[in-house]
Formats: sequence, C-alpha cells, structure tokens
Amino acid sequence: MEREYLGAGNRYSFLMVPRDLITEPKYRDLSMESRVLYSLMLDRMQLSMKNNWHDEYDRVFIYYTIDEITNTMGCCKQKAVKFLNELKEIGLIDCEQIGLTKPNRIYVKMFY
Repeated sequence: MEREYLGAGNRYSFLMVPRDLITEPKYRDLSMESRVLYSLMLDRMQLSMKNNWHDEYDRVFIYYTIDEITNTMGCCKQKAVKFLNELKEIGLIDCEQIGLTKPNRIYVKMFY
C-alpha cells in the first residue's frame, strides 16, 4: 500500500466551521452535529448566491430537504429535524414553507 502525503495534491475539499460556533458561550448548548449542519448550510449559500436564488426581498435562501440532511449527516429523520430545530431556536436559520409538495426555503442567518 502506497502512502499518500498532504503535499501530494489537492484532493480534499474542506468545510469551514465558524470559530464562534465553537468558542462563544451563546452556542455552548448547540450540538456538534447542528454546528456541522450549519456549516454545510453556509457552504450551500455560496451555490445559492451563484445561482441567484433569492426571494422577492432579495434574501438568499437554500433548499436542504430532510432526506438530504439524513443522507449527508448519516442520521435518521428525527435527528435531522432535531438539528434543524436547534438551529432555528438559537436563531441561526429561518424556514419558510412554500407548499405541500415543495421543499422549505431555508434562510441561513449571520451570527454575532
């Protein structure tokens, strides 16, 4: 088996977790999974901005269905909903229901 070294090439993409989500007392009770989910949502915001996904108030939003979250996070639906609720309760996201057959719009908010 051949060894791979970090200098051998850029084979990874990275997810940035805002330092304040780790260090600020306000977010102390937020689960690590919710912090990772928020970071994934921030990453998706970049794509939404590129695709010019914004509402009538010029607010950028993402789509991230429960099924997508369960697949990405490797968890059940109940856990995915729990993570979303944690982010809503602490004020990091807002969700807007569009219709019964359409996914919710998620507005990823800045934190201070």
